[in-house]
Amino acid sequence: MTMELNALLDLLKHTPAMRSKQAIESSVVSVNSMAKSTVSSNTTNHIDAWDRESLYACPGDDTAVLPLKGQYVLHACEGMLPSFVANHPYFAGWSAVMANISDIAAMGGRALSVVNSIWHINSEQAQWVMQGIRDACRVYGVPLVGGHTNLDAAYQPALSVAIQGTAQKLLSVLHVKPQQKILIALNLRGQFHPNTTYWKCFEQVSDRILQSQIALLPQLAEANRVHAARDISNAGILGSLLMLLEATASGAHISLDAIPKPDDVDWPEWLQIFPSFGFLLTANAEQCEEIITLFHHQGITCTVIGETNASGGVTVQQQQQQSLFWDFNNQLFTGFCYADALKSQQESMLCPA
Repeated sequence: MTMELNALLDLLKHTPAMRSKQAIESSVVSVNSMAKSTVSSNTTNHIDAWDRESLYACPGDDTAVLPLKGQYVLHACEGMLPSFVANHPYFAGWSAVMANISDIAAMGGRALSVVNSIWHINSEQAQWVMQGIRDACRVYGVPLVGGHTNLDAAYQPALSVAIQGTAQKLLSVLHVKPQQKILIALNLRGQFHPNTTYWKCFEQVSDRILQSQIALLPQLAEANRVHAARDISNAGILGSLLMLLEATASGAHISLDAIPKPDDVDWPEWLQIFPSFGFLLTANAEQCEEIITLFHHQGITCTVIGETNASGGVTVQQQQQQSLFWDFNNQLFTGFCYADALKSQQESMLCPA
């Protein structure tokens, strides 16, 4: 039975993953470099005078960004839930690397190296975690260069993996503007990891193919085909869309029917996926056909699912139904919104002192 659209969107807004993202907003730490201990519910309070280059280093994108000698250095970190590490040790290790590599790619970057910190109560289980990390690093061609291991019966199983990368041409949520097309790129050739939302599309796939698929993002960035990108993470498709839009407080109109989906998976389950390959992108209309074709040649389904606008509201349409999913005018999501700072910057450029 098909779920009515309002009920579906309400369900998605209250998933544990969505609630965890919203919890960030209530405890956002000001990104002012001179007052990092100041707690603020609105990160724009202290950065109205910052330029975009400075804003790249702020939270909101998939990685932190620092300019260095004509390119960008990227830093990201992923922490795995203790229950995930305890119940799926090998896949937790793999996923921590995979998620970090997706974060680097979403910025238009290429990964350089990986480090990790692991806590566990069981040496054998810890070895499975480490094997997952090593295998993912080998498959994606990124060296594991160090880390820290803690084994003691008093610990709770936990894992954190950090990654470094570089980008020649940056993709950033700060580049989102009205009237950009929103595309989704998904690998439908996969399956759910048992009892999770993780959609695995890397098993029985060669290293060469996986590396060429992830390399599409920096290739598109360097060819100036894409403005912004965001990997689809544990907040699911629509939650990740909010994180793509929130930095600029942009609105969007999304066609649910345009989102590719396996026939045997229902919408409530599919919209919550955390895929091993899945990205949301924005681009000019005239670039979309080329982008879609490039992904298709790598076995990735890509399609236009909507368009950005200046309303601040995210509406979703399914057949004849239409509903407001989120309104940044009334509620932030993670709290990482820089719309005021970007507006001030634009005004200063138009009316220099």
